[in-house]
Amino acid sequence: MKEILERSSLHLPSGWKVLLWVFVLAGVLMFIIGLTIGSAERTWEALLINVVFWGGLAQAGVMLSVIWQITDAKWGRPFKRLAEGFGAFLPVAFAMFILVFFGGKYLYEWVENPMEIKAGYLNMGFFVSRNILGFLLMYGITFFFLAASLKPDLAYARKLIPGWGGGFADWLLKGYGEHEAEVIRLELLSRRLAPALGIVYAFITSLIAFDFVMSLDQEWFSTLFGVFFFVGNLYSALALMLILVNSARKLPGISEYMTITRLNDLAKLTFAIAMLWSYMVFSQYLVIWYSNLPEETPFLVTRSIADTPWFNLFWTLFVVLFLFPFVGLLPRTVCRMPKLMAAYGVILWVGQWWAHYLLVVPSIQDRHGESHFLFGPHEILVTLGFGGAFFLCYFAFMSRVPLLPISDKHLCKSWHGH
Repeated sequence: MKEILERSSLHLPSGWKVLLWVFVLAGVLMFIIGLTIGSAERTWEALLINVVFWGGLAQAGVMLSVIWQITDAKWGRPFKRLAEGFGAFLPVAFAMFILVFFGGKYLYEWVENPMEIKAGYLNMGFFVSRNILGFLLMYGITFFFLAASLKPDLAYARKLIPGWGGGFADWLLKGYGEHEAEVIRLELLSRRLAPALGIVYAFITSLIAFDFVMSLDQEWFSTLFGVFFFVGNLYSALALMLILVNSARKLPGISEYMTITRLNDLAKLTFAIAMLWSYMVFSQYLVIWYSNLPEETPFLVTRSIADTPWFNLFWTLFVVLFLFPFVGLLPRTVCRMPKLMAAYGVILWVGQWWAHYLLVVPSIQDRHGESHFLFGPHEILVTLGFGGAFFLCYFAFMSRVPLLPISDKHLCKSWHGH
């Protein structure tokens, strides 16, 4: 284990770090230029797409660790730290969600023209206060869950290599007691926090879906939308995990834990979540089509009917996010090919970004009469800015923690081979 600690940390090469900072700078400049001399509405629109996508991705990664904790899943433990690293972006996500409030009048029709029947709920004061409280609750529990997961590993790493983890470990391990006792205490704490965080995640992420996305069209509502949204976040996180696992397995000693058999399990979980997400889409589609209510059908008609600018994207996403994983992730042979799984991960991950685009943009553009498919510098550069910030946070975190949960009693090498 000492050798793995010494040789298997995830560090970002300096060239990639510079490139990611260039992406962040380009995104910030595009946002400023868009607000000052460009289209302010389109700029806020690009911001919202990426806030809900990257913020949802960050929280969903932690939730994968929560799932493995609740279920005592041995197969998922080697992937636990890769997933928890997503949470490093949550402070940035919180700041970006707060920033969205300032663009409310450009994004949400109800800010200046509220529906009387919904004005008690859809008003800026209540909108801001309930979401800030929700973020603080969910992110607070997430912090304590991550701390309980990390402390034993950092302490054990320091037993093997004195001073390992630097200032980050110094800060997190303040007040850390005798190791064996702390391992037991923090394991019990994790077992209590995990189900609580699962419940809070479902509730608060549904609130985010209703408030930040569904209320873009203040007439439309769907009780299924919250479930659809947080399952979509898990889908995105699993797709990114397929990419990261392919890279992590190349590090010395890691393939003995992140084996082909366990990669197959991860791919099958991705398949299951993809089918659940598709079922949520179909359920919403069926109910809207069958009931044919005037406040519901425009949401669907705008996105899926021929002669609309979103028709091709809607059905492309149906193929990419449902048919593609349904056919591709069923064969066991395919799921045991790391490079192919990484390629699948890229396609599904990008597809989920476009799914968020399709949720946000048509609802805003429909207010102006004729809609147009817009994708250009605003969307590209703001997305690159968020992506750069996400991966800078991710690798900054992963370079300071053990890649494997080395103190976890469920961590073991696989006896199924490679």
